[in-house]
Amino acid sequence: MAIYRIYPEKDTTLWSKPTAAGQYANAGKDEILEIRSYPDDDGIGRSSRILIQFRDRDITSALSTKVSGPYSASIHLYLGYATELPTEFTLNAHPVSQSWENGVGKLDDSPVNLTGCSWKYRTSGENDLWNNLGGDYITGSYDSSTTFGLSSNLDVDLNVTSFVDAVSSGSLSNYGTLIKLQDSQEN
Repeated sequence: MAIYRIYPEKDTTLWSKPTAAGQYANAGKDEILEIRSYPDDDGIGRSSRILIQFRDRDITSALSTKVSGPYSASIHLYLGYATELPTEFTLNAHPVSQSWENGVGKLDDSPVNLTGCSWKYRTSGENDLWNNLGGDYITGSYDSSTTFGLSSNLDVDLNVTSFVDAVSSGSLSNYGTLIKLQDSQEN
């Protein structure tokens, strides 16, 4: 079986913890994408999520020129660093339901970079709110999940074949994928 890779058009990490000034940051140019659940300094549960989007033309091109017959599509992310892992956790991938703007920030930017989407906003500024904090997504038949244990290889490999099928057939708009911990493990 041949493997054909396409690379994201845009990706970012969204954090539920605002800055000291009450603003939400963006890390659209950071090399590291984060999925976490952690208590902040006040003991409030916080989390981070990933948004990732591939170009329609790259998906279409791969399917029309590289694929013949049955196929599978997955998002593969390599682990950079892991600490304080639970004995078992699950990552979920959901299609994003609205457009969003990639930012140009990095985690440690000072001052904090507010361009692009954040936990609260889909675009720069304070105009385009997500309907739900942390990004709007669709649940149902396009979802994907993977569960990790203590002995698991922690590289992420999420099957998104049903999502790619729906995007390529035109039955679902491609606003990307949101990857997060399952609800019971966030915050």
